[in-house]
Amino acid sequence: MVVIRQATEADIAAIAAVGSRAWASNVFSFEPELPGMRVHVEKTFLEFAISSFGHVLVAEVDEVVIGWGARDEDNDYISDLWVDPAVQGQGIGSSLLRALKSAIADAGYPKARIGTHARNLGAIRLYEREGFVIVEAGPEWSTSLEREIDKVKMVAELG
Repeated sequence: MVVIRQATEADIAAIAAVGSRAWASNVFSFEPELPGMRVHVEKTFLEFAISSFGHVLVAEVDEVVIGWGARDEDNDYISDLWVDPAVQGQGIGSSLLRALKSAIADAGYPKARIGTHARNLGAIRLYEREGFVIVEAGPEWSTSLEREIDKVKMVAELG
């Protein structure tokens, strides 16, 4: 059974590992892997986990973290949603997304926002199934890819 809970400091390594694996398995399906990119992304996920685990919800099975989502600040924007590639397609992303939307609604926001690479069709379909609609599409700087990419921004009404 999947449990969604607030991350703790003990989850830092798992958050970084799941994020790195999920990012690489997804992004490298439609973007070229440049030299050093994987190491850069792993370092970025670890730094994020260390500094922001307090804003992270983890999904776990048998006390093993298999996915996570975050709002890097206490606002209406979902900054991250990552599910280990080995368990994708089992409803874990939907469960995390619903929990994050609930937290945003509980904080008094009428809408939730999220964004992704425009070629990340699996994520876009997931977000649309969970009530998000595309409100903007266009180029945006990607710090992980270190260049401009096409992104979509999506919004879901809450309540």
